[in-house]
Amino acid sequence: MNWAVRTGMFLVISALFVLAAACGSDDTPPAAEFAPRIEVLAPIDIAEVVVTDDTEPDYLLRIVSGLPNGCAKYKNTHVSIGTDVITVRVMNTIPEDVRVACTAIYGSHERSIKLLGLETATDYEIIVNSAVDLTFTTEPEPTEGTRSVQARILDFRLEVTNSNPLTYDFIMNSGLESSCITRGEVNQSRSGGRLFGDLIRINLTNLEDIDSTVECTGEFTPYEARVTLPGNFVVDGDYEILLNFGNVYEFKGGLTVMRIKPPTS
Repeated sequence: MNWAVRTGMFLVISALFVLAAACGSDDTPPAAEFAPRIEVLAPIDIAEVVVTDDTEPDYLLRIVSGLPNGCAKYKNTHVSIGTDVITVRVMNTIPEDVRVACTAIYGSHERSIKLLGLETATDYEIIVNSAVDLTFTTEPEPTEGTRSVQARILDFRLEVTNSNPLTYDFIMNSGLESSCITRGEVNQSRSGGRLFGDLIRINLTNLEDIDSTVECTGEFTPYEARVTLPGNFVVDGDYEILLNFGNVYEFKGGLTVMRIKPPTS
């Protein structure tokens, strides 16, 4: 093989190596749907404990987590219940390559988790993604001979008690259905976020004597319960009231007219 041929072959092989190196060094980021993904902690928009019943309380942890862009996807939620601390990790997945193009649309994911195996009359701390810290206390065992029952609400209304800042009272007409029932209490909480508006939970209960040796008369005794709704309100803002774990009622800030919210499909 003469020198010219050897030189030509060397140049061809060198060119092939250069071409292969160029192809292998393509630095274009993959499309979002094909990009390898990694797990990351999700941002937390809302975290709250919801009690769903009075006689035998169930405790739910409601979490609304964020999806910071169009590439983020909800992955899972891990709950670890200790003696008095509940640790929660909410995970998203995102493309591993930070150069992947993602739409700048903020989304969210909502989930309610039933907290099982809690001790009665115990103070618990809930830590969500090492960023949100909640505390709550579980109900004690029912006192001997009595139990908490949902009060029957006959009617209710809103009253504006101040215009600046805008505040409300919520008034309920209820009653004691027998001599073995006494007035309980009103529990309320308010939650909400940038995406979901404000929700006020109101729960009116009575105390019922369950001692079988006590004779009860059936006389109905009406009463009125009035509470100041927590926090301030914004004129024309959208608000909801969940009443005794039943219907949800909507109203506009500055008004007192409420309408029932139809169930979502």
